[in-house]
Amino acid sequence: MIEKFYISNHYLKVCPVVFIIQSIQFQPYRLAFRQPFPTALGRLDYREGFVIEIRDRSSAQEIPYIGLGEASPLVGFGMESLAEAKKILLIAQRSLINREINNIQDIENLLAGYDHTPAAKHGLELALLNLLAQRQGHTLAQLLIHYFGGAIRNQVSINAVIGAITADKAAIQAKNYLAQGYRCLKIKVGTNDFASDWKRVEAVRSQVGENIKIRIDANQGWSVEQAIANLKKLEPCQIEYVEQPVLASDLIGMATVRRSQSIPVAADESVNSLVQLQQVIEARAADIIILKPMAMGGVITAYRAAMVAFNAGLDVVITTTIDGAIARQATFDLAAVLPIKRACGLATGHLLIED
Repeated sequence: MIEKFYISNHYLKVCPVVFIIQSIQFQPYRLAFRQPFPTALGRLDYREGFVIEIRDRSSAQEIPYIGLGEASPLVGFGMESLAEAKKILLIAQRSLINREINNIQDIENLLAGYDHTPAAKHGLELALLNLLAQRQGHTLAQLLIHYFGGAIRNQVSINAVIGAITADKAAIQAKNYLAQGYRCLKIKVGTNDFASDWKRVEAVRSQVGENIKIRIDANQGWSVEQAIANLKKLEPCQIEYVEQPVLASDLIGMATVRRSQSIPVAADESVNSLVQLQQVIEARAADIIILKPMAMGGVITAYRAAMVAFNAGLDVVITTTIDGAIARQATFDLAAVLPIKRACGLATGHLLIED
């Protein structure tokens, strides 16, 4: 089944509301993958992080509201370690109590010093946003529209993900995804064996025909020379775009790859902040920007980054970092309020055994 998320275009009039942070609690979780998930950065066997619960109090109502957030750092994607995230959350338990929140700007100001730990910031921000949305009678998507403007889309296209598995298994998985209704597939490449990468992509293309979009993700696995040569060989497979073909820090190399072959280039690990996004734009290193709210430090920063990218003439795709349900729902809400035309990487919950 294609993952379902819930949005509403019902717009409610907002009255000024103040709430005060009463308590911050968090607990660890570990979610195992149904099958080991191989990437160019290594094999993932589980996702772990923290569920954050923030309670508030208000002079207008004694019963506290509860906002949920999620902090799930992923090593190798520009985020802090799990231990670092826990340390920051322990600090927040003490330092953020009794702080007042009136609007999104207050949340931004309150968490301005947390940029060096984006996953922890994401979790705290999301819990506060969910609290604010409840106080104003909104969903998160409605809250973002009220603050930033725009409209909520009724539908958001999503892609399925195929890991760095054998060609035969990839073809079977692709067939199953088509039966579930997917029309865009992302395939992991960038391993040390390009022959296997090529066979995997070619097998999927042969299985799904010409009308299904296929995008590939190298996760920084190639040198500049390898990327150019490999992408030229993959051109007959009608690739929508390639994510992060070379090292995230090598923007000159990214720009060279972009100029030297015909497949559009998407920056993923190269963009974990607004500063890095601007550097990618100035280097002309990408055609598309992949934004992960967990890596960006929250939904708000990811929204602002998307608008910067749009204004620079770039396309945007919103994806998860294979997070739990709390973060995935927020990522979907973000995608729903942005004018994105490409499929987004939101269908990752089925990769986990339980959630």
